[in-house]
Amino acid sequence: MRAQLGLLAVKSAVNGYLHSQLARMASSWKRHVKLSVCTVNNWALDFKGNLERILKTCDEANRGGSRLRLGPELEISGYGCADHHFEIDTEIHSWEILKRIVDKSKDWPNLMIVTGMPVRHKMLLYNCLVTVLNGKILLIRPKMALCDCDVYRESRWFVRWTKPFTTVPFQLDESIGFEQETVPFGDGVLYSTDNVSIGFEICEELWMARSRHLELSLRGVDIICNGSASMHILGRSNYRINQLILGGSQKTGGIYMFSNHRGCDGDRVYYDGSSSIAQNGKLYAQIRQFDIEDTCVATAVLDLNETILFRNKRSSNSYESSLLPEYNAIPFDGRLVLDHPVLSFTEEITNVEQLQLSPTEELCHGPPAWLWHYLRRSKMGGFFLPLSGGQDSSSVAVMVRLMCDKVCGAVKQRRLTDGGDDPAYYLNGQHVGEDPAELCRKIFFTCYMASEHSSAHTRACADGLAKDINSNHSSMFIDSVISAALAA
Repeated sequence: MRAQLGLLAVKSAVNGYLHSQLARMASSWKRHVKLSVCTVNNWALDFKGNLERILKTCDEANRGGSRLRLGPELEISGYGCADHHFEIDTEIHSWEILKRIVDKSKDWPNLMIVTGMPVRHKMLLYNCLVTVLNGKILLIRPKMALCDCDVYRESRWFVRWTKPFTTVPFQLDESIGFEQETVPFGDGVLYSTDNVSIGFEICEELWMARSRHLELSLRGVDIICNGSASMHILGRSNYRINQLILGGSQKTGGIYMFSNHRGCDGDRVYYDGSSSIAQNGKLYAQIRQFDIEDTCVATAVLDLNETILFRNKRSSNSYESSLLPEYNAIPFDGRLVLDHPVLSFTEEITNVEQLQLSPTEELCHGPPAWLWHYLRRSKMGGFFLPLSGGQDSSSVAVMVRLMCDKVCGAVKQRRLTDGGDDPAYYLNGQHVGEDPAELCRKIFFTCYMASEHSSAHTRACADGLAKDINSNHSSMFIDSVISAALAA
């Protein structure tokens, strides 16, 4: 009897061990990742503020369980530094901020941080993405295509990296105090301990005829990170998402992460955010266009095996991939796959059209968002507008009221959701509240400046509009002022 019981106990132990091994083998094939993109309202040369916003998004991504946090292009220095890129102080302060990010990354040992800054190599200045993990710099990846169209003038300050698939040792300045002496610099792919590959492209490379993400995807790269500073032009965001990001990942498969700036950082342009995460031509996360908050993080949980299945169905891509040379692989000690398989993944955003604004809607959100960012950064108390009753001044007045609606709506929405706060909800240290009419009355001053040539109709139009938007309105006759000026 005892022998039979002993035999049963042995069988039970063996079965338990086999079941545990099978479960472990099954879970090892589950390659689930949790990734975050962020949008930051960074300012050119505001190194202290930029650092705070970068660390805030890193902390939020880490608390949410993400293994990778991607930031926008040149987020450490701010994109719009212009000729300040000629000043050595801009580089020195960027390195000082990177050092603080590297040190702080030890508090988040499982979070890979991708940030952007200018880096000088052999007397040449490059626009770079820098990847950090647990107190170590893994790769400095320079931009390979510069943008000189529209108002962009990148080749004035930077040079492009001209050696594809190549990295070289970069000597770190010992005076900064890094714990390593060198780091790979160039066009490489990172490989984690659990065999997840991460590739990179920067802004303009996405818009090239032969985009870098196509080269990466054909070589089997799992995750592609794009840090951008993409300005707002009517319809540009929809094209970027539909044709480039979704269209590109639909061609060759893979996870595509896109992070963009938000607001006006000191240059002549406005960045409209819309940071996104896509896989295999499908959209899984997107930060709303024209939001006003200083920081925002979007996260998605995805299955890397879905990329394998997707790519296996494209036989033409498989043949083309077999002909390509190998990318420069850079292994690192770190894991991207989640320790425990998840039960549910981020659902695909099927109503992409509802997220995207028409040109008219963009006009009702973009200029008002720009006005609020400009008002906050200028430290002014409000706007003054000579309201003539004509179309031009009336349109500007409506934009200011739309600004008030947008800001107060954001404050109310935040209170109703998580009850959080944001620096964008304050003007000169005072909370703006939730009443757009009250805000408009407080910050917007209009005046009808009548002359002997003015009509009762234009006066009525100006007074009526001022009443509708609740501006602080007044009127005056300017004939005596004009006469005095002409007589002087």
